[in-house]
Amino acid sequence: MEAHQLPHGLWRCDYTLIKHPERTRTFHRGEEEFADMDLAYERTLQEARDAIDQEIKGQPETDIENPPRQVRI
Repeated sequence: MEAHQLPHGLWRCDYTLIKHPERTRTFHRGEEEFADMDLAYERTLQEARDAIDQEIKGQPETDIENPPRQVRI
């Protein structure tokens, strides 16, 4: 994710999704402008999460090769 401050002082963010294992990259240019860099980051992060969720829908579930161990304390 990259943030850019525009000449008039507003912020815009771009992000790139990388699919595994093919390593294909999809660049998404930010369209919205924000008054604050933190707001731009938050909104762009949410957009990226939504894009990932859209990619996952309809794909078969995969098994985890090395599942985490449960430790009793």
